Amino acid sequence: MKKKDLKFLIIFIVIVSFSFIYLFQSSYAKYRRKTNATVQGRIANWNVKVNNETINGKQTLTTFITPTIDSNQYVKSGTLAPGSTGSFEIDIDATDVDVDFTYTISGAVAEETPLLDLKLTHYKIGTGTKTALTGNVTGDIVKNTPSTKITVYFEWDDSNTNQMNNAQDTSYATNSNYQNTQIKVTLHFQQKNS
Repeated sequence: MKKKDLKFLIIFIVIVSFSFIYLFQSSYAKYRRKTNATVQGRIANWNVKVNNETINGKQTLTTFITPTIDSNQYVKSGTLAPGSTGSFEIDIDATDVDVDFTYTISGAVAEETPLLDLKLTHYKIGTGTKTALTGNVTGDIVKNTPSTKITVYFEWDDSNTNQMNNAQDTSYATNSNYQNTQIKVTLHFQQKNS
């Protein structure tokens, strides 16, 4: 082989070797960059408040509410009697909630105050329309909504379809253990999937 050809062959081998080394290092550097990647993100807040009380991360909350009784010309103000009506309000504060969620509200007279003829009759969300209550109250709340007010209405049924007769009504009303009738309210919250 001629000296010129040998020189050309050595230069060719060196160039090919450097190209191979460069390609190997470049691929290895990309691989290393990918393995060192980190994911950064913030954990979503879930701090629902009901009537200014934090639910402490629970999905279900059971609470007792003393209702507001409507006054009328026949019954002393603030007194519950057959035919009385009233309401209670639930305010759901989702200011510190970073996910949309669904709520379900169910209510009944507390077992401690067994007024069988007290019926939940209607509900209203915010300033919306009063709607007949046929089951639970459900709805959706968008994340970071400061206040969703739900008003639930009730009445002491004194119609022909009631369960208690006049003697039972009187017995209930005069029993000092039942002077503060409470309604047991259960709220369930379910985060929406994205």
